[in-house]
Amino acid sequence: MHFPCFCILEMEHMTLLQRDRENIELGHIEGTISATKILKLYNKGMDNESIASSLQLDLEYVNSVISDYEND
Repeated sequence: MHFPCFCILEMEHMTLLQRDRENIELGHIEGTISATKILKLYNKGMDNESIASSLQLDLEYVNSVISDYEND
C-alpha cells in the first residue's frame, strides 16, 4: 500500500502547477502594464531608446511593443 506517498507527490505537483499558472498570469499583467507605459511615452514623442532606458526595459521589447502598436 503506497497510496499515501502517491497522494503527497500529486499534491506537490498540483501546487507547483498552480504556482506556475499564477506566475504566468502575473507575467501577463506586468507585461500589459509595461506595454501601456511604453505606449504612453511613445505617444508623448519619446524615442524608443529613451523609453527603454527610462523604464529599464530591453530595447528589443520596446521596439516590439511599438511595432505591434503601429501595425494594428
